[in-house]
Amino acid sequence: MAPDGYAGRIRLIVAIRSDGTLAGVRVTQHKETPGLGDYIEPKKDKNKARPWITQFNGLSYAALTDKEWKVKKDGGRFDSAAGATVTPRAVVKAIHKATKFVAENQTQLYASQTGEGAQTR
Repeated sequence: MAPDGYAGRIRLIVAIRSDGTLAGVRVTQHKETPGLGDYIEPKKDKNKARPWITQFNGLSYAALTDKEWKVKKDGGRFDSAAGATVTPRAVVKAIHKATKFVAENQTQLYASQTGEGAQTR
């Protein structure tokens, strides 16, 4: 995934379990403003106990309404840093899009090679 942030593309890895829950999200590349928008990356987030990107862990497309898949400033569920909303908006939108795609294509994505449907490990 590569949504547009404030300073360009933000590259993400989104891990989704076969039950549709988010295992984790990590930013692999970005050019966001140092000290302002780079908190999307755990190693640069000042909150080491609970980095911003971890607020998505365990969520799924079905767990939230489409309206909730936004930053709080826009009436949604997700936190953002003061003065830096373009970056988190882009990340939230990309994660929402990924979870929706998986929910809509779950059978095909997690089907066993023998065609017996989704398997959970």
